[in-house]
Amino acid sequence: MIHLLREWWFKIDQVKKNIPRYIIEFVVIVFSISISFFLENRRIENETKNRGQLIKMNLINELNNASEYLQSREKAYAIDLDFLNALLDKKVDIDSLFTIGLSGAGYYNSICFWRNFNPPKAIYSSLVSDGEINLIDGIEIKKLLYRIYVLSPEYLNVHIDGDKRAAIAIESYLISDYPTLFNKGLVTNDNIGLLKELRNILFEDDHLTALIKRKQLRMDGKLSVFRNYLKLRASLINKWDSEELSDLIIN
Repeated sequence: MIHLLREWWFKIDQVKKNIPRYIIEFVVIVFSISISFFLENRRIENETKNRGQLIKMNLINELNNASEYLQSREKAYAIDLDFLNALLDKKVDIDSLFTIGLSGAGYYNSICFWRNFNPPKAIYSSLVSDGEINLIDGIEIKKLLYRIYVLSPEYLNVHIDGDKRAAIAIESYLISDYPTLFNKGLVTNDNIGLLKELRNILFEDDHLTALIKRKQLRMDGKLSVFRNYLKLRASLINKWDSEELSDLIIN
């Protein structure tokens, strides 16, 4: 019994002596684990940040790649509307109307046709589908992206659909009530004789005037929404450019 007590006391004594070493080992283990977690978190943060930067650059490229298309859309929308405005305005003489028509793609395009809106959106759609859109910093930026890629095109397509229905109605009316004029070919943009005939008919036919005014209103709304869309794009790019500049100053 005494022997067992001595042995037990000896072990306790040894444990007491090793306590500092155990504490050091425990601290080293905890510190190592903490460092590992810290480094892993930093790695994940860096990967997320880098992925977010790559996503931002891809979106900027997608927006920039649409610039030429958007310029052509704005020009076409504006020319078509300018022609309709002048066609309906009795104060605009026939020579001025003819000059305005020369800048367009044809009387038919302005009166009996409509122009769609299909900018690139594959990258944004993919990011939304994959959930990676959340890697982009800033609620305001996400809202801008949503307005650019979703809301504005939806509003624009409402006016485009109205423009389309108005154009179809005008074409049907011309074919049924003025087939001789229609058969002369409204696709031209440099036939002043045809333009005079069209205008004389327009000013004498309230129904045709109403149909064309209906299209004019839709085209005016379409151009207004489109130009607001361009402002949103510019605002987004300016915000991202400002962020890049801030990063350079900080770094």
